Amino acid sequence: MPTVQLTVPKNDLNRSEKTKFIEHLTDSVAQFYDEEKDEQIKEFVNVQIRETTEGGYAVGGEIIG
Repeated sequence: MPTVQLTVPKNDLNRSEKTKFIEHLTDSVAQFYDEEKDEQIKEFVNVQIRETTEGGYAVGGEIIG
């Protein structure tokens, strides 16, 4: 089962935005598997959105958020 993990700053996305993001990611992964492997896996795609606390992650050594 494919799993997509997305990390965002806490409260960056509201519930509606999370729902749309999950739908898009699920559809993208399912489409790839359908086109490349001729497999229908949409119902098995797992998307996890993790929210970091303030200062909870960094890019290039710089703390973000």
